[in-house]
This record gives sequence, C-alpha cells and structure tokens, in this order.
Amino acid sequence: IEALAGVDAFAIIGTSLNVYPAASLLSFVPRSIPVYLIDPNEVTVNSNRSVVAIRKGASEGMRYLIDEHLYKMK
Repeated sequence: IEALAGVDAFAIIGTSLNVYPAASLLSFVPRSIPVYLIDPNEVTVNSNRSVVAIRKGASEGMRYLIDEHLYKMK
C-alpha cells in the first residue's frame, strides 16, 4: 500500500465494498486524498470518510471522473 503515498486521487471501480480485499481499501487511503467510487449500483460505504459516488458503468464513470473532477484538481 506504499503506492498510495503519492497519489492525488483514489478511484474504486465496480465493487460493492463488501468483499475483501476491496472492503479494506478505504482504510489505506490517506484522509487528504479524495476517494471516488464508480459503480452503476448504489453502494453502501461503511466508513466515516467522504466518498464521491459516481453511479455509472466503469468506462462512462471514468470519463466523468476525469472530465468533472480530476481536471479541476490541477
């Protein structure tokens, strides 16, 4: 999880966050890093951190994330 130290944003794509190891991902992301969850279904996030839900399929959701969120970070 050392790779998370230098990231600007973290995207979780296509998981319910109920099955491990995906369920533990949020605990490794530094609080200062924005987290985006891309899934067409409603996903319950069992965490007290802010997660931006993008209710789209993977390809469409990634395009939306890049266009609407990541480009605005720069």
